[in-house]
Amino acid sequence: MDLQDFVTATLCQISAGVATAKNYDRCVAPRVSIGRDDPKILHTFAGTDGVFLVEFDVAVTLSDATENGAAASITVVSPSAPKPKTKGSVESSSLNRLKFTVPITYM
Repeated sequence: MDLQDFVTATLCQISAGVATAKNYDRCVAPRVSIGRDDPKILHTFAGTDGVFLVEFDVAVTLSDATENGAAASITVVSPSAPKPKTKGSVESSSLNRLKFTVPITYM
């Protein structure tokens, strides 16, 4: 997987995850505006509620699997999960870190 595909897949997965969370709770990813008095403070678009940024720092593996024509994938690293053994496959993987923030408000 090249860098463009990695960025595209990563952003699409983050966006889909945020959209799913927003379906459960409307406080996730509200429309935000910058504070008038302090540009470091975010408010909801209506300007009444404060917005907090939830920061994610995630280790992921990027896998280029070639078994049965499987597509490359991005997987969150789980330190306790053993890696499955496969027969007759060629696979290369690399460890990457993703940092991103998602705004959330408490109404």
